[in-house]
Amino acid sequence: MSDESHPAPLLNPLPWAVWLLTLAIAGVELVLWAGAHGLVNWAGSAGWRAQALVAFGISPELQGWMWESRQYPPEGLWRYLVYGFVHLGPMQAALVVVITAALGKACAERLGSLRVLVLLTLAQAAGGVAFGLVADPGAWLIGGYPIIFALAGAYAALMGTRPALFLVAVLVVARLGLTALAGGGMDWLADLTALGIGAALARVLDGPILERLRQR
Repeated sequence: MSDESHPAPLLNPLPWAVWLLTLAIAGVELVLWAGAHGLVNWAGSAGWRAQALVAFGISPELQGWMWESRQYPPEGLWRYLVYGFVHLGPMQAALVVVITAALGKACAERLGSLRVLVLLTLAQAAGGVAFGLVADPGAWLIGGYPIIFALAGAYAALMGTRPALFLVAVLVVARLGLTALAGGGMDWLADLTALGIGAALARVLDGPILERLRQR
């Protein structure tokens, strides 16, 4: 028998939902970065990032207007689904991609890709709503931090191990510490809301729990 081992793959296999998320985040950032650095010669490309903030970001003024007027136009609602794919710069986007790939792989292997997408969609939207309720006028919420916090909450809830819980504690302390040191608005509330919703939904969507609920 041959002892020759198969070469390791260049890229670890990822569930399709994780590929979808990471490629979408990286693709949007690449387009915005190219526009800002003059690699795209389209009119207004240098201002694409600022335009994306206004077009896709969560605004407390817009949310307040929708609730008071009871009008929910699609261009207002879809922000809660897409604001996590636009970032303030490449470093922020890269961090979100790396953590999404790591935690998303573990969560999707347990829950399945479709359930992870449902979890992240609801957790991200909840984070946006929480931000819109308390943020000061003129503030904007953009970026994928709620996505990685939702994944962290889901990971801790699914694994239930000390390392998983320690990871969540580190993320929370780091997030609050960054806010205390660097200042900023209420973005942290969106992150912690997404973390809590992610943990709760992971428990609900986990296969064994759903099976027990059906048996009752």
